[in-house]
Amino acid sequence: MGIESGSAMSVEDGKHSQIASTTHVQTECIGDSEADRALIKSYLRKCDLRLLPATFAMYFLAVIDRNNIGNAKVAGMNTLLGLKGDQFNWIVSAFFFTYIFCEVPSNYFLKRLGARVWLPLIAICWSILVACLAAAKSYGSLVAVRVLLGVFEAGYVPGFLYLTSFWYTKKQQAPRVALFFSAGMFAGIWAGPLAARLQQINGSLDSYQYIFLIEASMTVCVAIVMALVMRSYPESASFLTEDERDAALRMLRADRALFPSANYSPRQVLYAL
Repeated sequence: MGIESGSAMSVEDGKHSQIASTTHVQTECIGDSEADRALIKSYLRKCDLRLLPATFAMYFLAVIDRNNIGNAKVAGMNTLLGLKGDQFNWIVSAFFFTYIFCEVPSNYFLKRLGARVWLPLIAICWSILVACLAAAKSYGSLVAVRVLLGVFEAGYVPGFLYLTSFWYTKKQQAPRVALFFSAGMFAGIWAGPLAARLQQINGSLDSYQYIFLIEASMTVCVAIVMALVMRSYPESASFLTEDERDAALRMLRADRALFPSANYSPRQVLYAL
């Protein structure tokens, strides 16, 4: 018993020493000085202003764009297009067939092109498809457009998570991801009243078509803003000073954050799966 207790205490002391050593290394990398803390605070403020408003607004619109088919039904789409039986249910479900399977391939292209290019690009693509829903005149065309819509929307949420892993430590990332997903809740609140106002437009089109067209144009506008203000990595961010960049990179390295120079390997992919 005494030998076992002594061994257990030695192992436990070794673990505490290892943790203390790791913490000491991380503290040295980040810096304890008032200047370093001020630099990190300034860095986070600038990153939040550059990344969060546009990505929040885009996810708000993404949820509206994928669900506005239901508001179009309320506005008379089913009757005008002669949909019967469970056809509308299949139109809604068609989106998720491709949405589920295209998330991982989308992040491959995000890594190749960078978030500044890829995320606004897929947003513009899915907004074009939402506008195409206004032109669809049959059950088959609605299903086809919804399938393609799932292809492009699939990459946005995992793309945002991938993007923020380059800018924030894990602890910093968590509340920002929570804020990001709250946009979906707000979209659920505002989607109905927004669609109700849009279908009241008097024009040459059917009322449900205005829902698709105007909400698609809103997504394009936000995508353009995103492309202008967003940067893919801290290393290429011109809005940071050199001191802010250096302090942030030390912090991120200490947190074992991902870096754009990292390469994928089959072993890493299998481990993630």
